[in-house]
Amino acid sequence: MVTRRGLLKGSAAATLAAGIGPLPWLVSPSSAMETVTSKSPVGISDDLANPMEIHSVNGRLKADFYMEATDYTLPSGPTKLRIFNASLPGPTLRLKPGDTLELAFENRMPPNKDARKPVVTNVPNRFNTTNVHYHGFHVSPRGNSDNVYLQIEPGQSFNYVVQLPVDHPAGNYWYHPHRHGSVSAQIASGAAGMAIITGTLDDVPEIADAIERVLVLQAPIAGIDGLLESEKPIWPLDAERDFLVNGQYRPKIYIREGEVQHWRILNAGDAQFIPLRADGLEMHLVGLDGNPLPMAQQTDEFTLAPGNRANLLIKAPKTGTYALKRPAFMQGKASLPEEHLADIIVVAANDPRIAPGIKFGKEIPTGELPKNEILTDISADEVTVKRKFVLGVKDVSGFFDDTEFTINGRGFDPRRDDVVAKLGAVEEWTLINTTPFPHPLHIHVNPFQVIDINGEPDTRKPWMDTIAVPAAGTVTFRTRFVDFTGRYVMHCHILPHEDTGMMINVNIEV
Repeated sequence: MVTRRGLLKGSAAATLAAGIGPLPWLVSPSSAMETVTSKSPVGISDDLANPMEIHSVNGRLKADFYMEATDYTLPSGPTKLRIFNASLPGPTLRLKPGDTLELAFENRMPPNKDARKPVVTNVPNRFNTTNVHYHGFHVSPRGNSDNVYLQIEPGQSFNYVVQLPVDHPAGNYWYHPHRHGSVSAQIASGAAGMAIITGTLDDVPEIADAIERVLVLQAPIAGIDGLLESEKPIWPLDAERDFLVNGQYRPKIYIREGEVQHWRILNAGDAQFIPLRADGLEMHLVGLDGNPLPMAQQTDEFTLAPGNRANLLIKAPKTGTYALKRPAFMQGKASLPEEHLADIIVVAANDPRIAPGIKFGKEIPTGELPKNEILTDISADEVTVKRKFVLGVKDVSGFFDDTEFTINGRGFDPRRDDVVAKLGAVEEWTLINTTPFPHPLHIHVNPFQVIDINGEPDTRKPWMDTIAVPAAGTVTFRTRFVDFTGRYVMHCHILPHEDTGMMINVNIEV
């Protein structure tokens, strides 16, 4: 038995398996989604609002999506950003296990300025050609599903049909462009949004009692004269950035004295790590990349690499104003300054500005947290194959900044299968970083269980899909190739590194 569940059935699944041709819509839009407007979770007028949400209805979420050059005013001034549905961040997609996600996607970007030039793999190019990746989803990588090899040109449309398994792990996920050569420019422009698959942690009584905040952290980069048309502003890790939370600069976040809030946090940036601190408040980490930790873990600081998500319970002991900060730190050779992300304002429990009927969570769970049931521990005895991957960088004359990032000494080649494995295999991979900067490695389709970092066992054994490999360090993880065949990728989520070569193809065969 090589799968945890039976084969997907129905006409949509059969069509997906056959190829990449767009599928017709089967229902009207009004019957397949519910839109929830952006609003403050506590009802105070200047409180940070959650992003607008689109919810599935009767097992289907069907929506129209587009990427367009949109006027936006950043702290540095007016510009144009490549974003989804004219929204920064894009709408939050809220689904349930077993749902079908159907996005009618349209690329409304203008023609590429370099359209007549030949594409050179691992040199950034054609910033207006795109696609959509469903980061962390355990779904098919083929056809109209999470197929990152698609190239949707300006003026073209494509219908995505993504079938979630009925036992899909609940948690925080996200969506963003993933067309090699343009992904860093598009995410640096702000094209990203949260996706939530409900369940598991949501059913913990202490978490169910708390109000929920969705916090998408981004640092969009403007082009010199509007739309970003060059990799140069993105390339330096220590480039000056204005960090936004849900599209706002240094917003206010309200919480009541004694209250516990549930924060779903996403680092949707293109390159910079985000350590988080909120001195004077209690922070309890309960999930990483959407998957629950064994128990609530109180912490003064934790770090989100690009692509990481976290579930955080934050408690306010007493009234006052507190800063949510990214402290100053070193990212490899780059010295990154402190960033003041938001003001957390703790008000009295009976503050009259709080809307009536708002939930008031007060407790932190003290016992063992529930697991996503299909993500069971992988023992050494279960492993069928071990592999090593060396992360490197080399000088290549004529490439962007004369640089190509590599895995096992080679830059990305879309025609080459770097890993070929059988459905049902269980593998242990060791990532060896030979460079002076950390690399957050992300693998598509199948999450992995972290075994050790720099040779030290991670006693939590967290399930993740994006893990930071320390500078000159190592990470070992184990993964099961289950349910889905096809080609997909593993790559660095410092996206200029991906666009310049740090990516491999994984091909799962029957």
